[in-house]
Formats: sequence, structure tokens, C-alpha cells
Amino acid sequence: MTGRLAFTALDWNAEALRADLAALGWEAVADASPDVRLLAAARADALLAHLPDPSGPVEAPVLCLADADAAVESALLRAGAHMVLPLSSGTAAVAAALSLLARLAAPADRALRVGDLALHVDRRVALWRGRPLALAPLDFDLLLLLAERGGQVVPAADLRVRLWPTLAPDAPGVADRLAAHIRSLRRALGTAVPLHTRGHRGYQLGVR
Repeated sequence: MTGRLAFTALDWNAEALRADLAALGWEAVADASPDVRLLAAARADALLAHLPDPSGPVEAPVLCLADADAAVESALLRAGAHMVLPLSSGTAAVAAALSLLARLAAPADRALRVGDLALHVDRRVALWRGRPLALAPLDFDLLLLLAERGGQVVPAADLRVRLWPTLAPDAPGVADRLAAHIRSLRRALGTAVPLHTRGHRGYQLGVR
């Protein structure tokens, strides 16, 4: 997916990237209703003054290109950036991130947020601190069920009923299927979003 791109570069020569993105179909616009904004700078903290006011009107999503440490990256995300990539990112990585943000900004996207985790339900995309998580389709469904009850223990029987509605919760193999998808989801989430087993009661999504 491509669209209208507002690209601002501060103290960094971005002409090659501009040309590459244009060749991929991104239409360069000034500030007139872009689908997504791209900000790039040699000094990451210089981007803070160019981010939209989070309390103001909803604007196009923003991708930042900068070599930021964890503290500055967190500051950029809190200030309104949707995603931060290293300045050395290749054109393919930048284009993929822009396409993702453009899809998320399209109409009819229902978002669910729990801490730093954002689930874009209609687009079926999960982001943690602005970065996409690689999830299998059923793992996304499982994460969504847990996130809808963020912080609460969700009984395993409830998850089995919702994920496999045509099977009885205690049907042979259903518990093993759920356990396999819990393991798969844990691998995808890593340490970013802990997923706890609460004895025989069920599972709890604990978002840092």
C-alpha cells in the first residue's frame, strides 16, 4: 500500500530515500492531508519539536527515522510518533513501515490498547511500542481475547469456547490445541508482553 507522504528531513541528506520512495509509488506532498508523515534527523531529539500535539486534532501517523537510545525512543513515542526506525534502515524497511501505518490510519479500524500494546482489530495488526508483532492468525485471536480482559485471568475453558466454538471445551485434543497456541503466542511476544499461567484458573496478559 502506498499513498500521500509528507517527508521532513533535519540535518540529514534524504534525497536518495525520497527518490526510492517516489519510485515505489509514494506521492510527495507538503502538509496538505498526507496519509502518513516521515520525519528523519541525525539527532533524534531534534524530532521532538516536529511531532504533532497528541492532545490536538488527530493527524496522520508519524514514522521517525533516527538513531535513538531507549530513553529518546520512548520520548518520541510518548510525544506522538507511531514508530521509530534506525536512520540506517533500508528503503524496503521504511516502505514497509509506511505501508503499515497507512493501513492503520485507514477508516474503519478499531483499536484496542493495553499499556504499550496496541491491537488494530479490523486490520489484524498487533504493535508493541509501535513495532509490529509477527503473529499467526489464531495467535492474534488468542491475544485479542486476552487483551479484551487486560489484567484479568481468563479461564482456559472460555478461551477454548471462543477459539473453537464448534467443539466442546472438554473435547479430546482441544486443551492441547490451546496449550500449543499459548506457547506460540509466548514466543511471539517474548519478554515484551508477559503472558502468565494462573494455575488451573486460566491465563493472564500482564502488560508492562
